[in-house]
Amino acid sequence: MSQLGIGKVRSPINEENLKKFLEKFQENVELNQTTKGHNPLPKINPSTLEVQQFKFGQSNPTYFIRDTSSDTKFVLRRKPSPNNKLVSKSAHAIEREFFILNGISICNETTDKKVPVPKVYLLCEDEGVIDYVFYLMEYIDGRQIVNPGLPGIPSEEKSKYWDSIMETITAIHSLNTKILIENLPASHFPQFQPEKLSKPSKSTYFQRQVRTLTSVASLQSKVVKPIPHFAQICEWLLKNSPEDPTKPTLIHGDCKIDNVIFDHNSPKIISVLDWELCTFGHPLFDLANFLQPYQLPNKLNLLLYKPDKTNLGREIPDSINQLYEKLDLYQQKLQHNWQELNPKNNPQDTWNVGFVFGLLRLCVISQGIAMRVSKGNASSDNASGYASLYPYLASLAIETIEEDSKTKSSHL
Repeated sequence: MSQLGIGKVRSPINEENLKKFLEKFQENVELNQTTKGHNPLPKINPSTLEVQQFKFGQSNPTYFIRDTSSDTKFVLRRKPSPNNKLVSKSAHAIEREFFILNGISICNETTDKKVPVPKVYLLCEDEGVIDYVFYLMEYIDGRQIVNPGLPGIPSEEKSKYWDSIMETITAIHSLNTKILIENLPASHFPQFQPEKLSKPSKSTYFQRQVRTLTSVASLQSKVVKPIPHFAQICEWLLKNSPEDPTKPTLIHGDCKIDNVIFDHNSPKIISVLDWELCTFGHPLFDLANFLQPYQLPNKLNLLLYKPDKTNLGREIPDSINQLYEKLDLYQQKLQHNWQELNPKNNPQDTWNVGFVFGLLRLCVISQGIAMRVSKGNASSDNASGYASLYPYLASLAIETIEEDSKTKSSHL
């Protein structure tokens, strides 16, 4: 986040109530349904607070708050609506994000392999304060890069950025989940409790995800055209999905370059943001999400990263080689195997499953946009363009499956 991404408040909050709440909080007055974070809230003067809003944060409005008397800065994240008006509470569970960030901070105290996250200060679940559930966290002043091709960065510097990226992703996947679970309240994380995790699952993470996407696509197909080759893609993924890691592994769930913040003056990640979708799963999901552009067609990358002239994609010489170099770098940084009994369960050998799954997921997202366009409630100016992508993405998935089958056949 940099201050270039900050502007006027578009989604109002009750600023006077917020100031009164923070004044009471600092006086240690008992506050209903309020949870302190692992870190103390910096001393501020509530009467001199200035509130602005970040340009990102469409799902959960996010605000930049500055105490003009001391120049202390922090961030407020809130739900988009009161709980009783949310269409999907699970899609806006900022309470979970608060406790995950709090838990990661505690885990960081026990290891040298740290996950850089903002400090969290307090969670307020009392909607009577500003009309929404919200939490406060540290403001991280750094650089946001939105394109994994790193345009504008000298070639000789890019390897340093990728070192930091893979150190960060492997730190997430190496997190001590036992300590994390101990610091996650059962009320918000029933599925993460030891008694649940100790029961062996009858399906893999990717198999469970495919079944979820199948349900969503089935409902959307009642409104718009079905996703071509959907059954064939799902069948291949169900058959080829890798076993889950030997130990429960945290995945970010929305792992991409615009969700990490770099230092202003060095190629070092200083914070990872947007943990709303994190869960226990297979690390391949995060890698596929982050590195997908290296195998997508360049013309699609040009659309996704417009106006950048992105020099990534399957038709670009050396793009696939760069992809596998980054997968190899990940494995070097990780320093352990995902699966103790199956050395083939690694980034290189399972990549095509991650890539095809990512395409399927994009298909379902694109079909969902098409459904909203057909109902006349799509919010984006580019909605029609994205809505037309899913037949193309499905064909790309089939092409990848066929190439994978040919490669495996030639090695027999």
